[in-house]
Amino acid sequence: MLLNKFPSTPETSWTTEDDLYGQIRVASSEIVLLPGVDSTPNETALPEEPRVQEPYEVALKVLTTVDYPELPAVTFRSIFLGLGFSAFGAVLAQIYYFKPQNLTVSALLLLILSFALGNAMHVALPSKGIFRWLNPGPFNIKEHAAIVIMASTASTSATAIQVFAVQELFYDHSMNAGVAIFTLLASQLIGYGFAGLLQDVLVKPTKCFWPASIQTANLFQALHYDKQFSSKRVRMFWIVFAVMFCWAIVPEWIFPVLTGISVFCLADNHSPVIRNIFGGASSNEGMGMLSICLDWNIISSLCFWAPLSYQLNIDIGIFLAYIMISAIYYGNVWGSLSFPFMSQSLYTANGTVYDQTAILTNGKFDATKFAKLGPAYLSGTFVFGLIASNLSVGALLTHVGLWHWRNFVPFFLSLNPRNRVEHVIDDPHWEKMKAYKQIPRWWYVAVLAGAYVTAQASDQLHWSLWPSVVGLDGRPSLSFTLTALYGILDALIGFYSNATAFYEMITAYLVPGDPVANMYGSLYGGQPMIQAFAFLGDLKLGQYVKLAPRVTFCMQMAGTIVGALLNYVVALSILNSQRDALLSVSGTRLWSGLSIEVYNTSAIAWGALGPQMFSGKALYRMVPISLAVGLFLPLPFYIAHRIWPKVGFQYFNTSIIFEFAGQVYGGINSYVNTSMVIGLFTQWWVRTRHPRWFIKYNYLIASAMDAGTQIVIFILNFAIFGAAGTAVAFHNGGAMLVS
Repeated sequence: MLLNKFPSTPETSWTTEDDLYGQIRVASSEIVLLPGVDSTPNETALPEEPRVQEPYEVALKVLTTVDYPELPAVTFRSIFLGLGFSAFGAVLAQIYYFKPQNLTVSALLLLILSFALGNAMHVALPSKGIFRWLNPGPFNIKEHAAIVIMASTASTSATAIQVFAVQELFYDHSMNAGVAIFTLLASQLIGYGFAGLLQDVLVKPTKCFWPASIQTANLFQALHYDKQFSSKRVRMFWIVFAVMFCWAIVPEWIFPVLTGISVFCLADNHSPVIRNIFGGASSNEGMGMLSICLDWNIISSLCFWAPLSYQLNIDIGIFLAYIMISAIYYGNVWGSLSFPFMSQSLYTANGTVYDQTAILTNGKFDATKFAKLGPAYLSGTFVFGLIASNLSVGALLTHVGLWHWRNFVPFFLSLNPRNRVEHVIDDPHWEKMKAYKQIPRWWYVAVLAGAYVTAQASDQLHWSLWPSVVGLDGRPSLSFTLTALYGILDALIGFYSNATAFYEMITAYLVPGDPVANMYGSLYGGQPMIQAFAFLGDLKLGQYVKLAPRVTFCMQMAGTIVGALLNYVVALSILNSQRDALLSVSGTRLWSGLSIEVYNTSAIAWGALGPQMFSGKALYRMVPISLAVGLFLPLPFYIAHRIWPKVGFQYFNTSIIFEFAGQVYGGINSYVNTSMVIGLFTQWWVRTRHPRWFIKYNYLIASAMDAGTQIVIFILNFAIFGAAGTAVAFHNGGAMLVS
């Protein structure tokens, strides 16, 4: 065991109470472990220990800084399971994209499955003599983290696949396999290059604690450092996991009505006004005001881990959306009453769906055909969503500039070649990471340069789209700038956006009349940002569990390559075999092209019809204007804070407020009120009234609820929902097969 010298003072005296798990005390950035105990943080804080005041303090109070550098990370088990789960996750994620259900492959699902198989391999594989390289001791936290980082990187459906699917289905343009794979890789690796350049300022410091990574790191430490059969935390995790495993079957299959319960809709389900305002259990049904949701798959654990200020800004944005959306629709702004209350489709003046393909010739805008068909219109709520999104991007620039510019100063000073100033980082987790070789900055520069050149070459080879890479062209790069700005908020409170509408708008002005170019502009603007945030979050997770940075880097690269290859192969197979179902308006019970259609609609609205719909004299001209308006939104709160510094105006973030206000225009909204209540309960009442319980259980319970739900959904999707070929509906107390 690790023993550090510790001063003998009353504040650091040891307790022998059973409820102190791990019996670790942290002071002066030192860790002291008693012989024969687990290396986990205090299960219950001492009475005099202050509660979590600042959000970043959870990284110091919830997670231990203990490390065992001798534990191997790159082993036969980690490589075998990493590749296996990467393939599993990539194939599953791509299948999910073409399904009627909106499902994702969660890192927690991969964490639980790999934990079980990793321990099984330890038991089953020989471990003596020449076979020791197969089984070098118990399955450890570093192997486990490496597997999950690699697999979760691969377990997504890349945005490039959406572009390829739209081209294949709506433009009859089949991608060359080599060009497609290089495009997939380039659009993601650019983001890794961005992340590498930003890691000093966005990963290493304590304040940049990446809230979404806390519960994952906490679960890693609990599973590997706590005693599995005697730890109260681990027992609590598995109990909650089992409860959610059983409960999730009810709203997901037996009683889907529990997705959204509204007293007002039960009283009068036939009134359009009631459904618009209080409905929200299904996509585009309504705003979900005062609804109750009992489906954790929709609620998610954000209400457990997101800092209170973040959640309150979300709540303000949603209440603002209730007012604005109702006023826009029932005030008939932009002729909203002529169209559905919520919809993301294009419409003609009489309310029928707009024939998007009728205005295109060879995939580009045809003014003659447009004159015959007439202008296109959007639902008022969708227009509000676009305006709110642009307000959020504009507010982001000013908010970060006013409140967080100091976070960037040390970083930029460290880059000055003439007067280089050392970027000093004081963080107990980072201090432990100094034992490992760091990643040279030139690695990231090489990845960024190679990916950028590959992106340019790929576009030239298949579509001559040199202007479409505006998302990363320019000096300085627009995409890199937004990555840095959103990255600081993601690191501090967990908020980010891929700013898709913003990139679509910018590309529409540079390449008017070309929907395909618009999709590529959005791809090379938004996808690198998402990948950068994922990589930065994984670097922070690696810092929490003390995984060597070079191992994290290599696992990310391997996961990206495996994911890109399998994404393309699976997508191509589905596009060729299910073309009719994907082009159908309603799809089938097994396959749906709704996500592809929505993506194409957005590309046509901006790429083909941008000047006609959003220019200076067009009906929806407020959409681009709102970007400039957003720049001024943070100013009143900043000025008020300077005048009344103790009131709390510094906690208002207009970028978050309008981002979430703009997300109410569609989708399932019944979860909103339930999430609000849980968020106030956990991040205010529990954190302030029961700080020891909060530190001990809050993030672990969040992981258990997510993991239990997601594993059940994975099972139901193949056994019940039809991913294996046959759907089973729960009907009249029993199950019946449906075709």
